[in-house]
Amino acid sequence: MKKSILLVTPPLLQPNAPYPATAYLAGYLRRKGFLAVQMDLSVELLNVVFSRMFLSEIFQREPAENNNNMQWIYDLREKYMATIDPVMTFLRGKDPTLANLICAADFLPQAGRFETMEEIGEIYGTMGVIDCAKYLSTLYLEDLTDYIRTVDAPGFELTKYSEKLSLSVDSFHFLEMELEQPANRVEQQMLSLLEARIAAEKSDVVGFSVPFPGNLLAAIRCAQHIRTHHPDTKIVLGGGYPTTELRSLTDKKIFRYVDHIILDDGEGPLEQFLSAEEPSQTFSFSRGKVTYSGNSEKPVSHHDRGCPDFTGLPHEKYFSLTDGINPMHRLWSDGRWNKLMAAHGCYWAKCAFCDTSLDYICRYDAVDAATLVDWMERVITQTGSRGFHFVDEALPPKILKEMALEILRRGLVVSWWGNIRFEPHYTADLCLLLAASGCIAVSGGVEVASDRLLALINKGATIEQLTLALRNFYYAGIMTHTYLMYGFPTQTLQDTVDSLEVVRQLFRAELIGSAYWHRYAMTVHSPSGTNPEAFGVRLKSPTQKPFANNEITFTENRAYSLEQAGNSLHAATYNYMRQAGFEKPAEKWFEGKVPHTQIAPTLITDHLIKPDASRIFSEHARLVYIGTPPRPVDGGLLFRGPSGEKMIKYNNTEQAFLIELLTRTADLNQVVTFGEAAARYTPSEGKDSGSFLQLYHAKRWDLMRGFGLLQV
Repeated sequence: MKKSILLVTPPLLQPNAPYPATAYLAGYLRRKGFLAVQMDLSVELLNVVFSRMFLSEIFQREPAENNNNMQWIYDLREKYMATIDPVMTFLRGKDPTLANLICAADFLPQAGRFETMEEIGEIYGTMGVIDCAKYLSTLYLEDLTDYIRTVDAPGFELTKYSEKLSLSVDSFHFLEMELEQPANRVEQQMLSLLEARIAAEKSDVVGFSVPFPGNLLAAIRCAQHIRTHHPDTKIVLGGGYPTTELRSLTDKKIFRYVDHIILDDGEGPLEQFLSAEEPSQTFSFSRGKVTYSGNSEKPVSHHDRGCPDFTGLPHEKYFSLTDGINPMHRLWSDGRWNKLMAAHGCYWAKCAFCDTSLDYICRYDAVDAATLVDWMERVITQTGSRGFHFVDEALPPKILKEMALEILRRGLVVSWWGNIRFEPHYTADLCLLLAASGCIAVSGGVEVASDRLLALINKGATIEQLTLALRNFYYAGIMTHTYLMYGFPTQTLQDTVDSLEVVRQLFRAELIGSAYWHRYAMTVHSPSGTNPEAFGVRLKSPTQKPFANNEITFTENRAYSLEQAGNSLHAATYNYMRQAGFEKPAEKWFEGKVPHTQIAPTLITDHLIKPDASRIFSEHARLVYIGTPPRPVDGGLLFRGPSGEKMIKYNNTEQAFLIELLTRTADLNQVVTFGEAAARYTPSEGKDSGSFLQLYHAKRWDLMRGFGLLQV
């Protein structure tokens, strides 16, 4: 008899949309005939914590008298209890009419978090009343989070729980010390919710997907409860955290709480385990020692993994947060996005800082565009949402092109965004095609913003190539976010100042909408971690730890403070995202004696004037027309689009040729190349006649591009 499983997402994660891990697992296992149910314990818990009932309990604890901010919140406790339920109703999207009330000066109690609030006039001018109300409500919840953390749960945060405790834990002993403490009120609510679901489902197995360090303690606390109250239930742990951190696990203490720990993709091992077979990719505890079953010889393909199944999740309980006025930056926490993967792994998988030796990066496996769009339509039916966040390591441009054509072919209306690599494949016309299919934003790495260091990390792109890709997204109306990096081996203070200057110029040219600087971390699974000498550093302590092993320390000759450099980079970028600080020289953001930038002040603008690849004739390039059919008029063709019209002059021969060409290229089931179009063109006689190339290179062709004639 096949076993049943309850798949749990432990607290805490972004509450605006479900994390996709359990949905992928549930979808696969259900198609294999197993009874698989899923529970988003993270969003369930937040809905309880941010309620009048829970606040009435938590406000029974008065903070220390020397904490003025917490005393302020405590004194306003009646106001918090009166407003919390309406605020949560608004954030869930159930009553947008509350927005004006929330934005009123005296409705929300305001404590310490509001001291960092943007000017209210700027908020209204940038965001509008609905987004403004979300922003104020987020500050309000952050104040309550601070209070709960102070008086009850020291590890509680809006989107993570006891993350610092779980970061690079040498031994499970440190977590076990926390587990020996009585559960706080937040944890009591968490365990109560879990117990109710276990009692209802009576599953044979409970599986916890732990994507980040901030989910680990909550998952183990839940496992502790199951061990005590349901000793016959098997407990399985998997997800991103064990996959990256626990690959060399020898610490047996964790098996007091869980039976198995699965690495990499969980579909195959869970199918084996639920079928009473020995699961691959799995740590267990047997005969007094930790054992590993070995990697799968044939992992489940991305096609067989199939469409995620979000049915059974509490879609009505997800709620948006808005932690700033930057529209790109808000996408991660605002909006009900269906999280989907176009492909497994990374099609590049060469960056020196990335975990390229691990399966989730190095095993690239994609599905065709038709299958991917089938999945999108299925997920829309499951969730009622047409917004998609592709959580791939890097979306392949070839798949994106075919996906965009398939979306347009079906007349499907969706909004989507995801992670990419800024590279030459993203021509102006491809970006216009992606925008037409519903792409609103992309995020990708500019990393160290230095050609020398980009080559060292094997990024496969130069500043010029990154700039041109960003330009093309900008002109297509697609927002961009860039991941930036500092502290990479051999990166000098001069390099750091220069990288900020590149970022300043990119922001000033409006090529990027938001950005974030990440401090480089060397991991054991990355090329820089496996061969540090090639990057000019040496390992400080190669000793393997019994529990978590991922980030490793190294030594190098660095003559400046990384902490101070990081503070300077963050301060500058904070201003750039608010369209401020561009006139301040890059070096002036740093403390002490700092070298002047060596970057030419026109570096980025010089790149911007270079031609785009989609205006270079290639007989193999495909032509597509995604606009409305033009109307023939005397002397030319009248093109009309959503925002205007234009009459473009053509003689009779050109007019007839273009009508036939646009008709054929508008049929996205046909593939029409430039070579084929050129062969079908017969110039008329007369002085106004010319070859196909003359027609193509004329300004008139550029005008048609603006109405949807694209070279992809």
